Amino acid sequence: MKIIKFFAGAFAVLISLLIILSIAGYLLLYDSFSDFKADFQFAKRHLRLELFNRGYLEDLSQDDIRYVYQSKCYRRCHGEAAMITAVLSPAGWFQVVERMRVKENVEISGWEVDVIIRYLEQVYPTTKSRFSYEVRKKVHSAVWRNDLGHGDIYTDVIYVTPEYLHSIGAEHLIDEYNLENFHVFITSFSVHDGEVEMFDLDKVAYMKVSNGEVPSTPPWELRFQTADKHHFESIVRFSKQNDSLDTGKGSKKFEFFIKNVGEVDKRVFEWLLPLDYPAEVSALER
Repeated sequence: MKIIKFFAGAFAVLISLLIILSIAGYLLLYDSFSDFKADFQFAKRHLRLELFNRGYLEDLSQDDIRYVYQSKCYRRCHGEAAMITAVLSPAGWFQVVERMRVKENVEISGWEVDVIIRYLEQVYPTTKSRFSYEVRKKVHSAVWRNDLGHGDIYTDVIYVTPEYLHSIGAEHLIDEYNLENFHVFITSFSVHDGEVEMFDLDKVAYMKVSNGEVPSTPPWELRFQTADKHHFESIVRFSKQNDSLDTGKGSKKFEFFIKNVGEVDKRVFEWLLPLDYPAEVSALER
């Protein structure tokens, strides 16, 4: 019995010595305690982020949120100037982050997308909305379509509805865009390298609900073009006076499409009807 206790004690001492030696050896790799502290903080932060990702933490600290943004976006792809001078459509940072994730293949997980968008909206606000991020995200999903960059040109299309404008705090645009008499689309064209040549959207933009192809109602409107000509954004309208453009109860879907842009014969964007809005926004139009 004494022999067993002896070996058990010796084994415990040996394990303790190995742990101490391992820690000592680990610390010898560092030039200073501050280096060790930095690595410890790094490991601790990533543990918190992993716990948040798996649903064990409900919220991140502002420092953690800033870290996610900086590690994925700031200086890795863009500097501060790009954020401050960004001219955004009503889709705002949703559209920008999603483009980077889908077209430019930036490695951003679903939860990181949400964290980054929240951070950008807080630090570089573009609109003032009374609705939560979750509500605005659902409305955006209902009206936004894209083509994943066919022909090296990435196209974003927003079907502009009163619900959408309410959700982003831009109700004043309902009258400005004359939504009572027109179907309106915010259409954006982007390239990561090179330039997007300006073209006449009234010659290439069409809408279809039930019968044939109906061209847009002139004139289309340029909202802005970036100085490097990587991007331009436009407004395209279709008169609701045309019977074939009825998007009422009898229609199950409608299409907006663009012909012969970026060596692509036709870019088609489809919406199923009725559009699926969250209850908070749908109630505004009742």
